[in-house]
Amino acid sequence: MAIALVMGARGYYTYVQTSADHHEAINDDLLQLENTLLSLQRHANDELFRVAYSQIIPDIRNLENSGLDGQTTSHEAHALSLSGIDSINYLTIDGQLISSSRQASSMLELSHTQIQRALKAIANNKHPFATLDCNSQCYQQVFVPSADHNGINFIININRPVKILIDDFWDITGSELAIVGIENSHGSLRNQLTMLANRSSNTSELLQKFAKNIDRGDLVRRNYIGHKEKHSARFFPLPPSASGQFYVAIIKDNAQVHGHELKTVKEIFLSSLITLALIMLLIAVILRPSLNRLLGLAKILPLLPQGRFDDARQSLNKLESNSRWGDEIDILATTFEKVITSLDSMDQIVNDHRNELASKIDALTEAKVFNETLLDSSPLAIIIHDAEGQIRNINKLGRQLCGLSEQTPPDANINSWVKNDRQSTSLTKSLHPILNSEGKKTQGETSFFTSDGRKLDFLWTHSSLFISGELSILSLGIDITERREASESLRWLGQHDRVTGLLNRNSFTEDANNYISRYQKVMLIELLMIDIDDFAIFNDRHGFEAGDKLLNDLAAHLHQSLPQDTLLSRTGSGEFCALIHHELDTQLSARDLCLDHLMSYTFKYGDDEEQISLSGVIDSFNENLSGIDELISNTTSTMLRVKNKFRGHLFYADGEDDDSSRSSRHKKYQMKEQLLSALNDNRLVLFYQPILDLNTNTISHCECLVRLLDNEGQFIAPAKFLGIASESGLLPKLDYSVIEKAMRQQYLWEESGITTGLSINITAPTLEQADFKERIEELIHLTGANPHRLIFEIVETDAISNLHVTHDLLNHFKDIGAKIAFDDFGIGFTSFEYVRDLPVDYIKIDQSFIRFIHEREQDQVLVKSMVEMSHSLGKKVIVEGVENKAALKIVKDMGVEYVQGYYVCRPMPISALDLSLHLRH
Repeated sequence: MAIALVMGARGYYTYVQTSADHHEAINDDLLQLENTLLSLQRHANDELFRVAYSQIIPDIRNLENSGLDGQTTSHEAHALSLSGIDSINYLTIDGQLISSSRQASSMLELSHTQIQRALKAIANNKHPFATLDCNSQCYQQVFVPSADHNGINFIININRPVKILIDDFWDITGSELAIVGIENSHGSLRNQLTMLANRSSNTSELLQKFAKNIDRGDLVRRNYIGHKEKHSARFFPLPPSASGQFYVAIIKDNAQVHGHELKTVKEIFLSSLITLALIMLLIAVILRPSLNRLLGLAKILPLLPQGRFDDARQSLNKLESNSRWGDEIDILATTFEKVITSLDSMDQIVNDHRNELASKIDALTEAKVFNETLLDSSPLAIIIHDAEGQIRNINKLGRQLCGLSEQTPPDANINSWVKNDRQSTSLTKSLHPILNSEGKKTQGETSFFTSDGRKLDFLWTHSSLFISGELSILSLGIDITERREASESLRWLGQHDRVTGLLNRNSFTEDANNYISRYQKVMLIELLMIDIDDFAIFNDRHGFEAGDKLLNDLAAHLHQSLPQDTLLSRTGSGEFCALIHHELDTQLSARDLCLDHLMSYTFKYGDDEEQISLSGVIDSFNENLSGIDELISNTTSTMLRVKNKFRGHLFYADGEDDDSSRSSRHKKYQMKEQLLSALNDNRLVLFYQPILDLNTNTISHCECLVRLLDNEGQFIAPAKFLGIASESGLLPKLDYSVIEKAMRQQYLWEESGITTGLSINITAPTLEQADFKERIEELIHLTGANPHRLIFEIVETDAISNLHVTHDLLNHFKDIGAKIAFDDFGIGFTSFEYVRDLPVDYIKIDQSFIRFIHEREQDQVLVKSMVEMSHSLGKKVIVEGVENKAALKIVKDMGVEYVQGYYVCRPMPISALDLSLHLRH
C-alpha cells in the first residue's frame, strides 16, 4: 500500500512538474513574443528615422511658398512607396505645419496635442521622438529635428500604419496580436476597445474570453494561460500617447502543448502501474532478508537511550551480511555502528562535562562565599534599594547597624535608618535625579540612626545601576563619626592653646574685638597682660615638659583668680592676656580686683618647688584705638619697659604719664612715614626662601618675603612694619608692590630657562579690593610673567572670613593657570570642609606645629592627622619651620611633599640665592 502511495505521489509529482515545465515554456514563449514585437517596433522606428534623415531640403522656405497642396517630390514619393509610409509632414520648431506629403488614402490628421507632446520630448531629451498613437487608426510616428542648407531648423514628422507592424509580427511568429484601449480609468478588460488586430474577429473573441476575470490593474506585463480554451495571452502597456493609454495583447495557441500534456499524463499513469507490479514482485524475492536485518537493527535502537552500548555492538555484529556485495542495510549497519560509537563518546563527554560543571558550581559557590565574606568584612555599609527605598540586599555591617537578621524583611526601607534629621525630604526622594540613566552618581553626608539609638555620621556614595532590568540604587556608606569628632577636636585645638586649653591669640583677638564693638559704650574694658619672667631660661633649665606643666598650672591659677566672665588666653610663649570688664555705672576697675598677688607663683614639680616671677600690665581700651590689636600692641610696648624697670610687678598703664604713650605713638608715626617713603621710593626688597621637594630633593619654588630698606641702608624686618601697614590701610599698596616685583623676577627666570616657581603672600585687605582680579591680570600683562609658575598664598583665616569672595577669587586664579596655597594652616583651624570646597593646591602647616615636633608627641599626632586629611582631599602639604634634621625626618615619614625652614635655607636676597640647593642624606 505504501509503495502504491509512493508511486502515485511520484506520478503526480511528475505530472505537476511537467505541467509546470509546460507553463514555464509558455511563459518564455510569451516573453519572447513580446521581445520580438518590441524588436520589430525598434527596427520600424529606425527605418522611419533613416527615411527622415535622408530628406534633404535645400531651402525650407520653398516648401513654405508651395503651401499645403499635398504635392510630393519624387524623393518623397519613393519614400512613401518604399516603407509603407502614410504621410510626411514638415513643421516649424514651434509646431506650425509648413508642408505635407501623404498617400491618397491617408486619413491621418496631426492634433495640436500630438505635436506639442513631440516637441516637448525633443526639447527635454535632445533626441528624435518616436511614439505609437491610436485615434481612429493606429500609427507609428517619428518627429526628427533637421535644418536646411541655410541653417533654418524645422521638424520632420513621418507616419506609418501600425498594421504593417502587426502583419510582420504574424508572418514571423504566427501569433495573434491586438492593440486595446480602455474606455474609462476604472474599467475592466470587458470594456475594452480593440483598436487593431491581425485577425480581428478571432482575436476579439479570444480577448472577450480572457476578459472575464482580468481587471485593468492586472494588465502590466502579465501572462494568462487558459485551460479549456487552449490559448495563452500576455498583456503589456504601450508608452502613454497623446490619445490615451493603450495595451498590447499577444495571444498564442497552446493546443499542441495541451495535447502533449495529456499524453504525458497517460504515459505516467501506465508506467506507474507497471512499475508498481514489478516492485511488489521483487519485494518477496529480494527484500525479505534485508527486512529481517532491518528489523534486527530496529531492535537495537531501544538499547541506545539506556546507555547499553556494548550490548548494542554485540547485536550489531550478529547482523553482519555474508554477501560479497554490500547493500543499503550494510550502509545502515555501518551508520548504526558510527552512531553507537558517537553516542558512547558523547556520553563520556557528557559525564566529563557533568564533572566539570560540578567543579565550576563548587568554584562559583566558593566565589559566592568569598564575595559574601568580602562584603560582610567590608568597613562599608552596602545597601541596594529601589526608587522607593525598599531594601533588596544589604551586607553584614548594614544589617548590624539596622538590627536586621540574615533574612531581610520585605518591608525594610533605607529611609528608616538613613536620614537627615534637619530636612523633611527623604533620602530616596533626594536621589530621584540619578535614576534617569545608569551610571549616575552622587555623594553626600547623611546620618545613620542605628537600631540601638546611636546617631552616626556617614559619608555616602549613591549610584544608579540596572538589576533585573530595573534601575536601582547602590548606596555605599562609610562611618566618619570618628573623623568628624577628630575634625571637631582639631577645630577646638585650632581655636585654643594646646598646652593650657585657653584661647589662642587669633581666637582671643576675634572674640575681644566682637566684645568691644558691642559693649565699649557701656563697659570699662581693660586688658591684663601677664608674662613669665625668664621663661626661656626656665625651659632650658627644667625642660619643655616642666615648662608645659608650669603654663598649664598657671593658666588654672589665673582662671580661678580672675572674674568668672573674664576672656582669658595664652598669646605668647610665656604670655597671657585677659579682657576684664566692668560696667561704667559702677565706677569699678581692675585696680579694685587687687591682682598684684598674681605676679608671684609657687610652682610645684614633683618634690621640688620654685618661686616664679611674673610681670604684668593693665591698660584700658579707649575710643582712639582701632581695636584690640592696637591695644595689645600698646600693652606689649609697655611690657617691654616694665620688664626693664618693674620686673615682677603689676603696672597700671592708665597711671603712666603721657610721655611714654606719646613716644610709642610717635614711633608708630615715624614707621608709617618710613613705610610710605619706602613705597614711593621703591625701597622694598624681596628675600626668597626656598621650598624643597622631598621627592626630588630639589627646589620646587621660593616664597617671596618682603624687607624694608631704611634711609641708612639697613633692612627692617616685616614684623616691625606690617602691623602699622595694616592699621594704616597700606597693606594693599604693599601687596601690589610685592606682587609686581615677584612677577618681574619670575619673567627674568622664565627668559633664562629657569622653571622654579614663586610663592606670593596676599593679605585679606588686598583680597577684598573690588578690582583685585583686574589688577592681577594687568600686572601679569605688564610684567610678562607666566601665571603657571605662580603660587598665591592666602592665610587660612582670611580665606574663611569671606568664603564666597574667596571662592570666586581662587577660581579666577585657577582660570589664569596659577596655584593656591593655604598659609598658616592650623592656627585658625576652622574645618576641613572649607578646604574641600575651595580649589586649593597646597596646605602650608604653620611652623608652631613643627618647631617642637621632634620633642612633642602631641604635635606629631596633630600634624599627621592634618597631613592625612589633606591628602584625602587631594591637596599637597608644605610644612614651615623645619629647623633641624629630626623634624625633617618626622614630616618626611608622614608623607609630606614639601618642607621650608632654616634647616633647608634661610630667606636671602636674589643675589645670594642658590636654586641648585639640595639636602645631603
